[in-house]
Amino acid sequence: MRDAGPVTRVIIFATATLHREAWRALLSGQPGLVVAGAAHDPAQLDGLLQRDEPTTVLIDAAAPYPDLAGRLRGAAPDCGLLFLVPAYDLADIVALLRAGATGCISRDESPGDLARGIIAAGRGEIVLPLAIAARALAALARGEPLAEPRAGPAGEALVEPLSERETEVLRLLALGLTNKDMAQKLILSVRTVEAHLRSVYSKLGVGSRTEAALWAVRHGHGPED
Repeated sequence: MRDAGPVTRVIIFATATLHREAWRALLSGQPGLVVAGAAHDPAQLDGLLQRDEPTTVLIDAAAPYPDLAGRLRGAAPDCGLLFLVPAYDLADIVALLRAGATGCISRDESPGDLARGIIAAGRGEIVLPLAIAARALAALARGEPLAEPRAGPAGEALVEPLSERETEVLRLLALGLTNKDMAQKLILSVRTVEAHLRSVYSKLGVGSRTEAALWAVRHGHGPED
């Protein structure tokens, strides 16, 4: 009997039929996940999306193609995009994040780690090993891959100052920690962390976790390299 708690919908994106069916078989037995369908073309995603439900598109592509990430982001703007990669190559990861990916996970990770990554991506969390996440965000911050925050002229001033706790949450976000990791580190509930994050996004004038993390790095609240 499936747990009645919150679930994350996962859409499998792969060009090969056998790959799609293999992922469907593997993920159907993972707790907290519901396989919502499979696709081999970004145009097919529209019929699989469901409003207001945490959803991740798991992408099994021959190579980490940034142009594919951009097409999928356009087709599923509110979903997590999690790319399977052969290795955690910083250049590939930065290119994928710049194009709209939520995260990357190595093909060598365990099914349990994959399931946890899918759930985190569905919540909009950046899915990368901590050391790689910090380096990738720093690399992104050195360029201009995303729009500058809307708050203040050129992002220099905030609509309202961050509280001490919000600053702590933002710093941990820039280090690549998940909401659960932040909650454990700050001795808070996950819901409290989520509430702090919503407030941070509003004060920074950003619309995503990645934009908030980049703001933090650019303004001295995260890793420098």
